Amino acid sequence: MSEPINQGVPIVTSKTRAESTNIETIVSRLRSKRIVIPDYQRDAEQWDSRKESLFIESVLNNLTIPAFFFAERGDGITEVVDGQQRLSTILKYSDNKFCISNDEGIVYLSPQSTQYVGKQYTKLPANLQNVFNDYPLTIIYLPQNLELGTKLEIFRRINEGGTPLTAHDIRLSYYSESKSVYVVRLAGIYANNSSAERMIESASTKGVDNPWYEHPDACRSWQTWWEGKALAKGQTPSEMFLWYLILVHREKLDSLLLNASSMKHLPISFRGTTEEALDIYCAQLQYTDLNGGTDVLPTSGKGLEKDFDYFAKWIGLILNYGLSGVSVDKYKQTALMIGASVELNIPLDELSHDAWDAIQQFLKAPRQAGERWLKDLGGYPEQKGRWTGKKGKKSQCDMAVTLLKRIVESYG
Repeated sequence: MSEPINQGVPIVTSKTRAESTNIETIVSRLRSKRIVIPDYQRDAEQWDSRKESLFIESVLNNLTIPAFFFAERGDGITEVVDGQQRLSTILKYSDNKFCISNDEGIVYLSPQSTQYVGKQYTKLPANLQNVFNDYPLTIIYLPQNLELGTKLEIFRRINEGGTPLTAHDIRLSYYSESKSVYVVRLAGIYANNSSAERMIESASTKGVDNPWYEHPDACRSWQTWWEGKALAKGQTPSEMFLWYLILVHREKLDSLLLNASSMKHLPISFRGTTEEALDIYCAQLQYTDLNGGTDVLPTSGKGLEKDFDYFAKWIGLILNYGLSGVSVDKYKQTALMIGASVELNIPLDELSHDAWDAIQQFLKAPRQAGERWLKDLGGYPEQKGRWTGKKGKKSQCDMAVTLLKRIVESYG
């Protein structure tokens, strides 16, 4: 029975506060690690030199820039919730790590631009260095002691505009203390760039190796599939691996979700949504990694890497032989199909051409495939953000397994 709702009382009772702090102070706190920027892949090297240069020019000319959102952790450390790339750019410029681009294609403010184009911070005139350091940043602090689910929802809503952080970006960052969650993060690497190198280096400090090292051929196909695709921005490739795990271990996850007493150790509640189910999956991984105890779900060193091995083998097969034309837009359905294949223990090299064609039709048009293969069961569920119920994600996972089983039985 749910608790009664207090009339007129908001979910968050403490106040959001705002203050103005200059760049010099914020840079000092960033350098001393009193302000930390979560390790979002999306943020790393997201801006090119043009965007960085125009942003710094805005500061040097006292143009208005958006506010920053911070969250105080309670241990003396403040996390950046929104504005990571802008702060990273400020810190980089303060540390002389780039100069304002002299690309003739960039339209700067005239005639002021002659004072700073092509220059690093220390080459600026003294008065402009002072303008830079004294520039006031508006900082909005989230209320303290927020319940984790509420905080995650705030993060998502803050980042709805512009180039948004996805729910999965935030999820991976929030549970970044977990070795197992780092495996999920590394599964999403699709390019050989500085961002990937930093991610791999950060994981190595936790004793986690890049799982793709053991699957070079599949890795090349994976990279080709994702590289240059708009959908690849953020953590979408990593989210695909998580969806695969969700299907393979859905019964264990469902048992956890539907028993409130079994979730008392986690700092998040379940209200029936799919996003919460994914959050709780990662929360459980982190809890087990940090506290030990019985493995509710496979963790790093205890089955998770084996799960990845199956995933990588199927990716290599699908992209090289079976379904070379499948689009990344179908990444969720593809993840569920791979999970179903692993669950059913389908021999990778024994599927007929007809079976592959039927699978491809399922990925392209799951509703139509459901009408053909699952008509007696009501078709393929199209969930609307819910985990539970006949049209929930759990039911969709179950039906994906049934559909694939029927295809294999029909075509071999």
